[in-house]
Amino acid sequence: MNTTIKHTGRQTGFGLVEIMIAMTLGLVLLGGIGYLYIGSRGAFRTTDNISRIQENARFALDMMGRDIRMAGYIGCGNISSMIVNTLANPPVPPMTAANVLIGYDSGSGWTNPTTITRFAATDVIAIMGAFSSGVNLDGNLVPQNANVQVNGNPDGFKADDVLVVTNCVNADVFRATNVSSSGGITTAAHANSSNTGNRIGVYGSDAFVMRVDQYTYFVGTNTAGNPALYRVGLDGIAEELVEHVQDLQLRYGLDTNGDGTVDGYSDTPGTWTQVVSVTLNLLMRSPDNNVATSQPSLAYNNNPFSGTSAADRRIYQVYSATVGVRNRMPPM
Repeated sequence: MNTTIKHTGRQTGFGLVEIMIAMTLGLVLLGGIGYLYIGSRGAFRTTDNISRIQENARFALDMMGRDIRMAGYIGCGNISSMIVNTLANPPVPPMTAANVLIGYDSGSGWTNPTTITRFAATDVIAIMGAFSSGVNLDGNLVPQNANVQVNGNPDGFKADDVLVVTNCVNADVFRATNVSSSGGITTAAHANSSNTGNRIGVYGSDAFVMRVDQYTYFVGTNTAGNPALYRVGLDGIAEELVEHVQDLQLRYGLDTNGDGTVDGYSDTPGTWTQVVSVTLNLLMRSPDNNVATSQPSLAYNNNPFSGTSAADRRIYQVYSATVGVRNRMPPM
């Protein structure tokens, strides 16, 4: 028995022209989506890099500004009118009004205590002062003694710290050679091995002890090859504070007539005791290259800046802040 199947209609499908039209429309849609993605991705990179620049600049200015404001702080007295005796051996500099804030224009005259390469032509500033809250003396007050005793150790004093004991009239700066605690009393010894003598002046229970340091800020090259802001203390250990700081330039406000207010400005003061304010100028760059569409063009430190090379497509921004040296400003 033969069975015959008859088709009642023709099979239909997409023709070549229809497929080509569909592919063209798909490519147009994909191109539009890709364009939007690339545009939004570029905007995200730009926004992210600008945010990073601003965050880094705020942190750098805050750190430097806080230490500059505290330059010469030695408790309740003014270092210019106090008798300060520095017992600690070098590299601790004598704690005098002339030494608590010193700048080095383009790094000239500064000896780098680290192995970090300083960025050429960038400025350096060194700030000295007491950078802890202070603890009252508790024992071995009179007569002169080789051991300083305080109640507890809330500031975490340890061996090799540079400390100052002061009563707002006199002060002795020494390096602790040993710090020990017993019965709630902390004893800091200062032997001749690290000091010019092991006897401080006579102090009463109104005197207190604080940690002293000299923080030096400079721009150097980090392990990733990027410029970064560093801070190094008297221990010679450099800490990287923030990355992508292209340049640091400093300008100093001078009080030349002794009234505590700025009379003029200088990049290289002849007398550092006249400095009552410091203007910080930072040139910050974006972490990523190829963010901008052309070489940067801006003014920095009264000079034009157009990037580091013809292929430089980073974003650059300038940030400035003027900080008063509180211990040299007139009382409010």
